[in-house]
Amino acid sequence: MLGIFLDELEKFVVRELGQTGLARVRGLTGRGAGGYRFDASYPDDELRLIIRGIAEATGTHPGDLLEMYAEAMVPGLLEVYGFLVDPRWSFIDVLVNTQDIIHKGLKANSPEAKPPEMYVQRSGPEAVSITYRSRRRLCSVAKGIIRGVAVRYQVNVVIGEERCMHRGDPECLITVSAQA
Repeated sequence: MLGIFLDELEKFVVRELGQTGLARVRGLTGRGAGGYRFDASYPDDELRLIIRGIAEATGTHPGDLLEMYAEAMVPGLLEVYGFLVDPRWSFIDVLVNTQDIIHKGLKANSPEAKPPEMYVQRSGPEAVSITYRSRRRLCSVAKGIIRGVAVRYQVNVVIGEERCMHRGDPECLITVSAQA
């Protein structure tokens, strides 16, 4: 897991649980007072530990927390990786170009990055179908990022999930429809 994602998760923890909550989750991961370097990689288990800690503290389902966190991290991701997004792109264009441009750019900047496989196909003028595959099974993060990008582009979205790895499917099929 890239440090930027865990750094953004710590910011989310502070928003949700304050500095005391941050100290608690850093204790869970053994980070102590130290945080995460953007360009470094960390064990995937740290994300799970932190999410489990927030879930226990708030009573919120871990999948819902992952989605909320991912939506909240979009501004931070765009601050760092926004140069990969063509300013002429629409919301749907960003989704269509995620695998080919954004994930490749992410890997060029951080070779150890392991983004999920995402195959995005237009299914209408303002709609896409996203096939998501990852051993991490973080489809909730994908949906949260979609919501965060929609906020950035000021569009309302309807997100569906026809197939999901958490329900035993070999991949997730996420549908997205945008309305201005």
